Amino acid sequence: MLGGFIGVDFSGGKVRTVTVKRGLKGTEVRKASLTGELGSGDTSAFFKNEISLGIRAVTGISSSPLLLRVLKFPFSDSKKIRGVYRFELENSTGFTLGEDVLSDYHEVKGPEGAEVIVPAFEKEMFEGYLGSLRESGVDPDQVTFTPVAFSSLGELIEGPRPLLLIDADQDHLNFSFFDERGLSRVRNCDDAVERVKKALATDTLDLQQINGDEGKRKAFLESCRFITEEIRNTIRYFEGEAGEEVKSLVLTGGICEVDGVAKELTEQLGREVKRIFIEQLGHNDSPLFARAYALALYGSSSGRGGRLNLRKDGYRPRGMARDFLKEFRVPVALCAALLLVVVFGRVTEVVSARSKMSSIRSEMEMDLRKEFPEAAGTQDPVAFYKGKLEVINRKLNILKQVRGAHSPLEVLTAVSAAIPRDASFSVDEIRIEDGGKAKIWGRSDSYEEIASIEKAFLESGSFTQVKMGQVGKAVNNSLKFEISMVVR
Repeated sequence: MLGGFIGVDFSGGKVRTVTVKRGLKGTEVRKASLTGELGSGDTSAFFKNEISLGIRAVTGISSSPLLLRVLKFPFSDSKKIRGVYRFELENSTGFTLGEDVLSDYHEVKGPEGAEVIVPAFEKEMFEGYLGSLRESGVDPDQVTFTPVAFSSLGELIEGPRPLLLIDADQDHLNFSFFDERGLSRVRNCDDAVERVKKALATDTLDLQQINGDEGKRKAFLESCRFITEEIRNTIRYFEGEAGEEVKSLVLTGGICEVDGVAKELTEQLGREVKRIFIEQLGHNDSPLFARAYALALYGSSSGRGGRLNLRKDGYRPRGMARDFLKEFRVPVALCAALLLVVVFGRVTEVVSARSKMSSIRSEMEMDLRKEFPEAAGTQDPVAFYKGKLEVINRKLNILKQVRGAHSPLEVLTAVSAAIPRDASFSVDEIRIEDGGKAKIWGRSDSYEEIASIEKAFLESGSFTQVKMGQVGKAVNNSLKFEISMVVR
């Protein structure tokens, strides 16, 4: 399969990627990982193998934004939102978005309008991050805010809503809140991870090596109380925003490499915390590759509009057109040659067909002069024959209608034969219509007499349909009635 999206996740001294390719035979999901830092030679070689022709890279920023707000609009037109969201952000915060600040938004549609999640980042920090990516051989065409990218996993994450997704690694702690609409709120609190490091008297957390030392593992699990505190604060905040109780807590990220961390958080919170599970990634890899998978899926859905991309106005793919040209030069040439042969063949067939039509038309003109001397001067024998045929068809239709129709005398005879002799009534009008249809308007002294007339028509066998119409009062306490029928 050619083309697709690769989600690139740098966290915990590791590079994790998930490539999603969609083709005629279905969707292919492929995982890969490497232990290495940004800018290293190994990382550059790794990406050279992973990012092939047509693959579009998507990555995310996990660190705290300069500013994070949720704006509400009474409309959901993405073009209108894009035109006014920066002004609304400045009006609601008093924060001026100058050239040194980058911002974009993620749209959440609702029944009464739309909400947008707007993070803003310092351009200098963003450019530094982007430069490190380029040194590693990645020039992503989409950079988003990582907690927002988890919106693409909304339907894949198990658990009743509202649901809080907790994404934690050795440097970052992020929250993504899902209600019935999908992702509706996000939050970042890296400070909680820094407090864990301070409690452990370390500058870096190697979550994978913690399992090798039981003392370090117990100390780390105890220090998770700082993370638990932020989870409680976030739950209270989001429950206040949504007006509903959070029903599910799901854990993902590098923190899941520590044995027993989900159980420890469950005990400290007093409510169950489950590790994330995504069928396409498997039970063991789901927490570690969920972020990269979310980024890849988020990139593939970015064409719908309202998807956050900090490079939206400043990125142009480099060299892709040239690579495609090299890749398809021979197939395109062969296709052009085949198309030329097909077109030439079709032109030859058209010329041959026109020549045959001219010969047939000449023969028809000769036959026409023999059969219809008065038509000797016609220029279109086909149209002449069509006109003659239409006249004959009209005559045949008239004959068919006359042969299958009922005459007025036949209709009156059938009606007269069906009327009961002992019934006391008078007929005001009999109307005969096309197709053997008839209607009778009359008067009678009782409903019983009218019912006997209807019954007589039904049992006569001369009619396919008998229908009693309106029955009402007339002068002198008599009853007027209406009966319609169709003669067999």
